[in-house]
Amino acid sequence: MSYPLRQLFLLALLICASLARAAEPEPMILSATAEGRTMDQAIAALTQAVVNHNYTFVRQQAIDSRLVPYAREVRSVRLFYFCNFAKMDRALRLDPRAAQLMPCRITLVETPAGVDLMAVNPVWATQNIDNPALHEECRDLKRDYLAILEEATL
Repeated sequence: MSYPLRQLFLLALLICASLARAAEPEPMILSATAEGRTMDQAIAALTQAVVNHNYTFVRQQAIDSRLVPYAREVRSVRLFYFCNFAKMDRALRLDPRAAQLMPCRITLVETPAGVDLMAVNPVWATQNIDNPALHEECRDLKRDYLAILEEATL
């Protein structure tokens, strides 16, 4: 193979590899682990991280809240709700289907190693909605989720 043809072939390979990376699917779940922490410690750290990123705590509850008597609720799995009302308003004005993301929610699962924190990736959740402006809002929300998860698990 001649030198110019080899360069063209390598350039084509690089372009294909770059396109393949750009087309990688978004992960469904964003997660982090607060190693060595109890549920109460993880909730306190998460509450502070949410406030630090300009969100408002809404509520937290057992995963089976109101489905079983209070005394029998599972305490090792909690749902944590929070919201930035300005962002929520902006997203809903762009597309009413953004309501499927609200309020923001992180699930906490207590394990022997600590507490796992998980959230549905908003970019993944809206990938089939054809609204570029909403996609940008979801990318911003994903960045916020990742920053909150990172801060809460430090």
